[in-house]
Amino acid sequence: MTIQRLRSRLLRTSLLLRFGLASALLVIGLGLALGWELNSTVEDRALAQSELMVAGIGQLAVQPLLVREDFESGTVSPGSLERLEPAVADLIADETVSRIKVFDGGGTVIYSDDPSIIGDRQESGDGLTSALDGQVSSELQEAGEADGAAEVSAGALLEVYVPVRIDDDVVGVFELYLPYGPVAADAHRDVAELFTWLAGGLLVLWLGLLQIMSAASRRLRRHALDNERLAQRDTLTGLPNRAWFTTLARQAVHSAERDGGGVAVLLLDIDRFREVNDTLGHHIGDQLLVEVGARVRQHIRDVDTVARVGGDEFAVLLPDVVGTEEALEVADRLHTFLRAPFLVDGVGLEIGASIGIACFPEHGGDATRLLQCADVAMYTAEYAHRAMAYDPALDVNTPSRLALYGELRRGIDENQLTVHYQPQVDVGTGRVVGAEALVRWNHPIHGLVQPDDFIPLAEQTGLIRPMTVEVLRTALRDCRSWHAAGHALTVAVNLSVRSLLDEGLVNEVAGLLHESGLPASALELEITETTAMVDPVRSLVVLAELHALGVRLALDDYGTGHSSLSYLNQLPVDTLKIDRSFVTAMDTSDNAATIVRSTIDLAGNLGLSVVAEGVETGESWLRLAELGCDSAQGYWLARPEPAAGLLMLIDRLERRLRAGRRDLPVPA
Repeated sequence: MTIQRLRSRLLRTSLLLRFGLASALLVIGLGLALGWELNSTVEDRALAQSELMVAGIGQLAVQPLLVREDFESGTVSPGSLERLEPAVADLIADETVSRIKVFDGGGTVIYSDDPSIIGDRQESGDGLTSALDGQVSSELQEAGEADGAAEVSAGALLEVYVPVRIDDDVVGVFELYLPYGPVAADAHRDVAELFTWLAGGLLVLWLGLLQIMSAASRRLRRHALDNERLAQRDTLTGLPNRAWFTTLARQAVHSAERDGGGVAVLLLDIDRFREVNDTLGHHIGDQLLVEVGARVRQHIRDVDTVARVGGDEFAVLLPDVVGTEEALEVADRLHTFLRAPFLVDGVGLEIGASIGIACFPEHGGDATRLLQCADVAMYTAEYAHRAMAYDPALDVNTPSRLALYGELRRGIDENQLTVHYQPQVDVGTGRVVGAEALVRWNHPIHGLVQPDDFIPLAEQTGLIRPMTVEVLRTALRDCRSWHAAGHALTVAVNLSVRSLLDEGLVNEVAGLLHESGLPASALELEITETTAMVDPVRSLVVLAELHALGVRLALDDYGTGHSSLSYLNQLPVDTLKIDRSFVTAMDTSDNAATIVRSTIDLAGNLGLSVVAEGVETGESWLRLAELGCDSAQGYWLARPEPAAGLLMLIDRLERRLRAGRRDLPVPA
């Protein structure tokens, strides 16, 4: 259990405990308030019932024994007394009442169980006055407070004044004392019983609330765990997501730092995944991602972790890895396994993966840096068609390259890019038929920067698109000026991988051609075998669309790539450009000469023209002529020249070749 999860559980337990205590105090307070109210209600009801009972005794048991004359004469007649005394004695003996007094209308005692007070006149009190007004009233008092109380057993007494009515006239008052002890005891029993039921009910209520809260807490806990899992997992594959993978990588780096071990991060990008989605639909693409994740999981250790960190990107965490070589072995193994066909919904799919590797501590000191380095290496792997470890020289995220990136962006915006042109010469006639556009960066501080120093940076950062557009626009503008001067040359522009796979490339080229007013055949776009093989399906589509515009297409650096003849036959190219390495070595290597001759023969059989690059000597020029090569370019013929001096260069070159001075190189 993680510390975060333990804290979460303790927090939920603490909340439940606090709710239990708070609700218990609330329920207890409610119980006390209700108990107090019930006690008061029961006591009031007991008093009222006792008052009614005493009033009933007076009116039913005593009053019928007296007559009006007893009250009007101020003394009870012997006959009435004879009836009254036995009845009163029985009431007192049965403890129905403790004492009795009878008052006439003036407040004089005309009868009492205590004969000594007969004839006494009682000062009008609230009870006596109320009774004389026709209302029953009562007062609870201790026995010692009642008249003659010494003769009465101890305990609380209920003193009740009952009006005596004869013919609807109040003629006197009964004052009766009722022992309140038994009544209070009954009331207390009732209160205790009610308290028991109330306490039980409130306890059940509290337990119910606690149970509801506990159930709600469990549901919330389950939801929290589900949300935690969702926050850590990719919903499609069920694998850890980028956030959780980063956390695991951070923990692995911490452990390796402590124990002196190593950690490797592999970043995998699925090749041709977009084509699967576009061709077969997203549901097939989603199933393919699930299958890829499962296959990777099958071929790594239990201690390793595979995660989906992007659309078609997966990451593998390899703890306890010693050095880059071990990580490369794992990556190569995964690369092989992922090339095996996938059967998805009855469709066999052949894909691959570009795998970048970064290791701790060699390439980075924390998880975030390792992912960045693996991403840089993965980009390199897309071109190499094999797993690649991180190389700092290709990292755009280093401070120096970030600074260069900012300068390059400014350079594009401020028109610091310039285009030089190297003539392409017809080997048979010695006439210049075209020129290859080569971009240079005229840096305000460092001077003329060669393309090898900034093209890879532009590729990695996305600046290649505006750069390509600017080079195309400049090359077409310059080509139009050559045509206007009477030189119907073609201009060749190199396309990078990103440019070739850019969905807007075809429309961009069509727009620039329209803007220049040149025929599409005046433009030749060069791609390398490696560039075309990065995404063969997409490349074929884009090249076919460019060919349909009428643009000429050339396969550059032919012989150094990995494309098959069958794939070459599918490409809608017009020209093969023999790589300079073979042309340069042709004078000293029979193998190189054989490759050049075979390429020229192959192109002729396929109906393609051939351009030989890297002509450095007059001997190479003569040999190419003997082999039937169509065109050539190289430093022996001419070095790249800015557009302003190109036509003069062409004139000098053609005069030299016509004069037969093939043994002399062009001055640098």
